[in-house]
Amino acid sequence: MSKSTSNPPRVSISRSGGGMTGETARDTRTTARRLLGYTRPYQAQIVIVAALVLVTTAASLGGPILLGRAIDQYVIPGDLVGLRRQVIMMLLLYLAGGSASVIYGILMVSVGQRLIADVRGQLFDHLQWLSMKYHDQHKIGDIMSRVTSDTEAINRVLSNGLIEFTSNILLLGGIMIAMFLLNWQLAIGTLILLPLMLVITSQITKRSRLAYRQVQHNLGTLNAVMEENITGVRVMKAFARASETQAQFRVANAANRKSGISADIITAALGPMFTTMSIITIAVTALLGGWLSLQGLVTVGIIATFVVYIMNFFRPMRGIAMLYNSLQSALAGAERIFEVLDANVTVADVPDAPPLENINGAVTFDDVSFSYVAGKPVLKNINLSAEPGQMIALVGPTGAGKTTIINLLSRFYDVDSGTIRIDGKDIRTVQQASIREQLGIVLQDTFLFSGTVAENIRYGRLSANDEEVMAAARLANADWFIRRLPKGYETQVSERGNNFSQGQRQLLAIARALLADPRILILDEATSSVDTRTEVQIQEALLRLMDGRTAFVIAHRLSTIQQADQLLVIDDGRLVEQGTHDSLLAQKGFYYNLFMRQFR
Repeated sequence: MSKSTSNPPRVSISRSGGGMTGETARDTRTTARRLLGYTRPYQAQIVIVAALVLVTTAASLGGPILLGRAIDQYVIPGDLVGLRRQVIMMLLLYLAGGSASVIYGILMVSVGQRLIADVRGQLFDHLQWLSMKYHDQHKIGDIMSRVTSDTEAINRVLSNGLIEFTSNILLLGGIMIAMFLLNWQLAIGTLILLPLMLVITSQITKRSRLAYRQVQHNLGTLNAVMEENITGVRVMKAFARASETQAQFRVANAANRKSGISADIITAALGPMFTTMSIITIAVTALLGGWLSLQGLVTVGIIATFVVYIMNFFRPMRGIAMLYNSLQSALAGAERIFEVLDANVTVADVPDAPPLENINGAVTFDDVSFSYVAGKPVLKNINLSAEPGQMIALVGPTGAGKTTIINLLSRFYDVDSGTIRIDGKDIRTVQQASIREQLGIVLQDTFLFSGTVAENIRYGRLSANDEEVMAAARLANADWFIRRLPKGYETQVSERGNNFSQGQRQLLAIARALLADPRILILDEATSSVDTRTEVQIQEALLRLMDGRTAFVIAHRLSTIQQADQLLVIDDGRLVEQGTHDSLLAQKGFYYNLFMRQFR
């Protein structure tokens, strides 16, 4: 992933813009309009599909009419030549309709896949630009569900469902018009059950929507349980909580199963209902048609046409009822996606923000206050000044606000009040990506990506060659264990680096930061998970690296930061003491007590 100092792309998230989500969109019209906005690049293909749908519908309507005429004009009179000609016409008509159906199906699959790729790409891009505050407030499982299952529901509807839904509507309308044109008396008798059928269908689809809404809620809970426990499998095993985890999953799985069964039973009722209605309607048509035929008001061919129309009439009715839920679910999925796309980037570059380049590394905090949650301050009126080349150690109890200072310097969040400056420039006035290009960060929670060891180190600077990668590993004292791996620097890293020890992962992260050649180095408990011998080696490497660079170090091991130029003692979000190790010990204050407790 390359670094860039450019501003995030301006996506049209407010005007255009999608899972069996199992629920309906709260604002169907607006959501549908935004979703249709994504079809603009594919209008030519959609026009072709619309024309082919009309061809298919015309074939479905014309076939029964040709059949009725064949009976009246050729079968009853015994005209075999005319019958043969009529059969050929019917075959050609159905062949044209079938071919058009295949072609528009292929086109819509292509359009659907490309459109969903557009939506997923825009969604993923926006997720990269969303601030840390958004990611702090949303579960990974829920975000993944929006990127995968919600978009897949839209794809299913766009690839097949939407055209089928439209085709069924056209076919139903065409059948009713054709019936009345052929014989209005028989049409009225045939469609007498239609109002009852519509009421029943409406009630079933309403109940189905409610059932699928509960399905989606339970599915989200199930996904969250799975994601959390699979991610934390080591902790689960370490505390022998397999049985409790399994019980938690069984509860969520049972709730999802129960709601799923209810939803599927309601949906499954549509099939038998429409089959029964179809049989009853055919019987009514045959009886009424026979009576009208005896009265000389209708021919046998028209009765046969009506029977075929009835058989075709209930198929699209059932299809519409089944697809309605899918369409509503797709719109709900689209709405969930638009919620992400509409999420504000809380840490954004100002218009035409210049990049931060060629810095010396002076850092200043002027009266900085910050809170993750309004009304609960984490930092209170912090003032500090770091000169280029200085090592600044942040010490204090857990939860005091040390990591928050680092997060603000990296501009993962913006301050509530006060100013942070690098070389005298307010970091809110420059491109945030350019700030991070000047930082070499090793976080307490080490993360390694899938790929080779070399690729993970090169993540710090993608243009680095192999020799530069190995040089960074040597500085981080990681070269010795890398060369002992089965394939050395080309050894594959498993998910989250689980085939390495915590100390080895930390050394690889340090090598990655070293390769970035930062002006400001940030180490958040970077040596917390290595043995004493490796810690000494890292300290030696860091001393060489920090020549001419500013370094911020968070460490609970106070022995590792005794040589710092400044020790900033943080407690309850306030800077309570500041000075060198010796001067702070001489004061016999907060730092003195921390130090004595640790070494006592």
